[in-house]
Amino acid sequence: MPGGAENSSPPADDRYHGFSLRSVCWGYRQVFADAIEALLAEGLIGPHRREVTGAFFDLLKQADQSCFDHVLKEFLGALNPATRWLLDVPGLFADVVDLGRRLAEARLHYGVRYFETLGQGGFGSSPRQVRDLLTHLRGLRQVDDELAVALLKGYRRLAERMRPHEIERYCRAGLEIFRRSRSNGLAFLAGTLSTSEHYIRAITQEACLADEQPMLEGLLRALAGRAVEVHSLQELDSDELLDRGSGVVCAHRWLYLPARLRRFDDARMNRKWYLLTCIAAAGALAQDSFCAVHGHPRHATCRTIAGDGAVRLNLFQVLEYVRVLRGIVGRWPGARRLIDFALRTEFASPPPAGSAEQLLRDAMAGRGRGPAVDAVRREADESVNLFDTARRLDGAWVDEVVARYPGVARRALRPLSFLPDFCFPLTIGDPPPDSLVADLRREARRARRNDDASADDRPATDVTSQGDAAPPDQAEAQPTAAACYLYDEWSQPENNYYRQHCSVYEAVAAVAGPATVPPDVAAAAAGVRKVFELLKPDLSRRAKRLRDGDAINCDHLVDYLVRRRAEPAPTVDFYEKPRTNQRDLAVIILLDASGSTGEPAGAEGQHPRVIDLEKQAALILSCGLASLGDRFAVCGFGSSGREKCTYFIYKDFDDPWGAPAAGRVLSARPFDSTRIGPALRHSGWRLAGTGARRRLIIVVTDGKPMDTGYDPNSRYAQHDVRMACQENGRQGVHTFGISTAANTLADMEIMFPRRRFAILSDIRQLPRVLPRLYVRLTV
Repeated sequence: MPGGAENSSPPADDRYHGFSLRSVCWGYRQVFADAIEALLAEGLIGPHRREVTGAFFDLLKQADQSCFDHVLKEFLGALNPATRWLLDVPGLFADVVDLGRRLAEARLHYGVRYFETLGQGGFGSSPRQVRDLLTHLRGLRQVDDELAVALLKGYRRLAERMRPHEIERYCRAGLEIFRRSRSNGLAFLAGTLSTSEHYIRAITQEACLADEQPMLEGLLRALAGRAVEVHSLQELDSDELLDRGSGVVCAHRWLYLPARLRRFDDARMNRKWYLLTCIAAAGALAQDSFCAVHGHPRHATCRTIAGDGAVRLNLFQVLEYVRVLRGIVGRWPGARRLIDFALRTEFASPPPAGSAEQLLRDAMAGRGRGPAVDAVRREADESVNLFDTARRLDGAWVDEVVARYPGVARRALRPLSFLPDFCFPLTIGDPPPDSLVADLRREARRARRNDDASADDRPATDVTSQGDAAPPDQAEAQPTAAACYLYDEWSQPENNYYRQHCSVYEAVAAVAGPATVPPDVAAAAAGVRKVFELLKPDLSRRAKRLRDGDAINCDHLVDYLVRRRAEPAPTVDFYEKPRTNQRDLAVIILLDASGSTGEPAGAEGQHPRVIDLEKQAALILSCGLASLGDRFAVCGFGSSGREKCTYFIYKDFDDPWGAPAAGRVLSARPFDSTRIGPALRHSGWRLAGTGARRRLIIVVTDGKPMDTGYDPNSRYAQHDVRMACQENGRQGVHTFGISTAANTLADMEIMFPRRRFAILSDIRQLPRVLPRLYVRLTV
C-alpha cells in the first residue's frame, strides 16, 4: 500500500465488508493492511468466498475494543502457508474464529495463546484433528477457560501420539485430576505433570472394550449366526469375579469381557486378544457348548451337568475346551494361528500349575502325548454337545486319564483368560429357553443311540496308539460353518441406517443329476448365441492409417508414394499396428427365488411357474454371454427374516459355462420371502472383486419386496432397495430391474433410480426380452 498507513484513506467497504483500518491502533495498521491485501490477492478471501470472508472480517471488526488488536495481530499471523488450508473449509474456519473470539473476550491472553498455537500448527494438520480439538476445548470451557488454554499447550503432542478417542479419555482424566487439584489438572492437560507421560503410555498400550464392541458384536453374529451383545465384566458380581479371576463369561446371547486389556505392552496385541476371546466364544456357541445354556435357572454353572466331583468337573471342562478349540480350527482354519498363540501365551505365564491345565495343554499339542491324551481328543471329537460330553464322563477312559494325570482329582482347573468360564455362577434376566435345553438333551440322546447301535462295528480297542495319534491339523475334517455377511439396511422413516442389520449366507446350489434343457429353450439359446457372436469384438483387428506403428502396409505405402508425386508433403499414414478390442464387463444375473416364484405365470394352472421362466431366461442369456466372452454369474436370493437372507450361487464368475453350471441354474427352487436390499448389496460386493471396468446387476423379480419385519402399508422396503442401488452406483456398479406388473410404476421408480427398469405385462415374455435388454444395456 503506497505511503504510510496513517495517511491513507480507509479501504472501500465492498472489499473489506465494512471493516476500516482506522479502528486499528496506529502501530498495527500497516501489518493489518499487508496481511489483508495478501489474502485478497491470493483469492483466499473475497466476494467469491462469502462465508469465509464474513467470518474473517467479523473478527477484525473487534479491533475497536480496547487492546483487542494484539489478539487480531496473532490471528493474522496464524494464517500462514501451513494453516491457510482452513480457508478452504468455510464451516470449520468459522468455528475456529468464533471460539478464538470467545476466548479472547474472556481474557485477551487466552485469545493470544489460542491463535499463537494455531499458527504454530498446534491444532493439527487435518480437519478431523481441528474439529476434535474444538470439541474438547468447548467441553473444557464449560468447566474453566484456563483448562482449555492448558490443553492448547499440549495438544500437538497428544495428536501425534494418540487416536481421537484416546485424547477424549485423556481429557476426562484431566478433568478428574482438576477437581481434586486445580494446579495438577492444568499441568496434566498441558503435558507438564510427571504422570502425564505415564498416562499417555497406559492409554496407547491398552485396548478398550467400548472401542472394540461394535466390531466384536459383528464378528459374533457372523461366526455364531446369532446376535450376541458384548458387555463389561464389571456388570457381573464383583466378589465372584475376584474369587475366581474370570476373564471371559459367555451366555447364550451375552459375552462379558474386561473393560480394558493391558496384557501386552502393545495396544494392537491387546485388541488381538479381544478378537481371540470373541472367536473362542463364537466357537463355543456354534458348537453348543456350555455357553448355550449358561445362565439357565437350572444351569447357573456347569456343576449341574458335570457334577461336583473334582474329576468330573475338570474333565468336563477339558473335554469341552478341547472340543471347542479343535472345532474352531476345523470350522475356521484361519483361526489356527490365533489359537496356537493363545495357548502359548496362556501356558507360558504362569506355566501349568495343575494336572488339569497340563492335560488341556497336551490335548491341544498334537501327537506323541500318550493313550490318555488320545482318549481325551477322541471323546471330544465324537461329542455333539455339552450333554453328550457329560454322558461320556462315565466311560472307562476316565480311569486311564486319572492314572496318567492324578492331579485332576485334587486341584480344580483355573479359569483361562481367553476361554469362557463355565464355573462362574451366572444369573440373567432373559435366560436360555427351556426348549433349547430340551433340544440339546434330545440331540445327545440321539447320539448315544447311534453310538450304541454301532458299538458292534467298532474295533476291539478305541484307543489309538501313541505313535499313531493324529495332530489337530490331521484330525477328521469338520464341516466348515457358512460365512455370514453383515449389511446395513436403510430406514426411510428414520432417515438413517440400521447398522449390520441383515445377515446374508451364501449357498452353492447342488446338482441332483444331469441337466435336461427343454428343446425350445435350447433353440432360443442357439439363436441368441448367433446374435451375440456378431457382437463379439475382433481381437485380431489392426489399426491402420497411422503416422507410426509396428508395421508398414504395402498398399498404403504405394498410395503415399503416388500422392507424394502430386503433393509436396502428403500425410504419412502407411503404418499399422495390432489393436486389442475386448469388452471389460462383468454382470450378475440375479434371480428372485422367493416363494411367490413357485406360482404359475398365468391365471390357468397349465402355465409354467415363474421361477421356471426365470431359469429359462437365465439359460438363454448365459449361452449368449459365454459366446460373447463377458464375465458373468447367475445367482438367486430368498430370505426368512433379516437374520436369514440366503444368496444362492448357481454359476460363479470363475465357473466355466457348461452342463454342470446349467444344471445348477435348473436346480433353483423357491425359498420363502423377498428381501432385495441385502441381495443387491452382496452382489455389489462380489462385482467389486472382479476388477472389471464396467459392472452390472440385472435383477429379475416377480413382485414387491416382502419379508418379516416389513410394514406392507409403507414403502420401507422400496426405499431400502433404492439406497442399495445408490450405494452400488457410487462403487461403479449399475443396477437394472425387471419386474412383472405386480410392482407398480411408482414402486419401480422408487427402487431403481433414473428409471433403470422394465415392467413386463406378461412374465412369459422374459426369456425373449432378457437378451434384448442386455444388448441394449451393454452395447
